[in-house]
Amino acid sequence: MKDYDSNYSPMLRKNFESALSHLLYTEYRFLGGKRVIGMIVNDVKKLIERFYHSNLCVGQVIWPAVMKDDPPGYQKKIEDHKIVPVILNLVIRGDIEKHERGVRFKDIEMTRAVRLFYEAYEQGGLLTEADVSVLLGKSRHVVSCYVLEYQEKHNIILPTRGNIHDIGPGITHKSIIMKKKLEKKSTSEIAKETNHSPESVDRYIRDYGRIKVLLGKNMSMDEISYATGISKGLVEEYHQLIQGEEEKR
Repeated sequence: MKDYDSNYSPMLRKNFESALSHLLYTEYRFLGGKRVIGMIVNDVKKLIERFYHSNLCVGQVIWPAVMKDDPPGYQKKIEDHKIVPVILNLVIRGDIEKHERGVRFKDIEMTRAVRLFYEAYEQGGLLTEADVSVLLGKSRHVVSCYVLEYQEKHNIILPTRGNIHDIGPGITHKSIIMKKKLEKKSTSEIAKETNHSPESVDRYIRDYGRIKVLLGKNMSMDEISYATGISKGLVEEYHQLIQGEEEKR
């Protein structure tokens, strides 16, 4: 029985793992011994399984997204971020049914864009407006308009990478956060409703208050930026928010 088994057992090891192990061991021996190579092979295999998923449904795609817990940093390039593959429902039955009912094309596309942002977020990733523009075959400007219109209409903040990682202008999501604060909502409530961390919400509120006080002292934008360590562009954004609130009074 032992001889019979030994004749066939090598077949079980004629696989991708063995081929990759041999390549690493013979061509990249400096990486370490067979134990280290085994660990690398397992990690590579997991990445392949995630990026080249074989069980996609009709209308689904795999798309690389920046991990939502990996925020940007000074001179941090996209390849320095952790990338996670997410499965997105590019087209669902409901989209087709809306076309059949004569729903406005713009409304269908806006709903699709919002869905993609949320699906990526729920899988631990973040999509940019540029990502969604490519997925939908629309210009980035069109997708940006969809995001702004949807946020203003529903008074929510979509989990785009720009919003969550606070990159780009983002004046709308700051405005929504401050509006909720002025409605006397707690930090935890605002964080939950806007897909932000409590720390981020508190930072926005704190910066808003600091800039409002300094504006009251007739300090210039440059002076406020220097005193607070906040970029001049962001100071100007908060200035617009403060002016908007004062005009409503």
